[in-house]
Amino acid sequence: MSARRSLVGAVAYLAILPLTAVASALPHAKLKSSLPAAGTTVAAPKELRLTFSEKIEIKIAKITLLRGTEELAALGDAAADAQAPETVVIPVTKPLAAGSYTVKYRVAGPDGHPMGGSYVFSVK
Repeated sequence: MSARRSLVGAVAYLAILPLTAVASALPHAKLKSSLPAAGTTVAAPKELRLTFSEKIEIKIAKITLLRGTEELAALGDAAADAQAPETVVIPVTKPLAAGSYTVKYRVAGPDGHPMGGSYVFSVK
């Protein structure tokens, strides 16, 4: 009986193995770089540029700008960079005063898996 149980266990393991390999191989969008970059102090930017590890589904991307805990209505609509579709460009529509700002993002790649995060930069 134990040999049969071992065989059934081995077959079950082999049946699930490809599924776990596929799940772990699926890419998820991760922030690779940003302009302004995290932790930097810059002149008031005219746009934000967030570059991810893969192309982003722009229709569901949500990028917000906060000063302290207050969300600012200072950003235009996000768009993919025509030359680099993994880069999201967001125009800054109102001048930013000196101080610290937090960029929060929630995006998804082609697999639809949402990823989010934030980073801080300062305006001089």
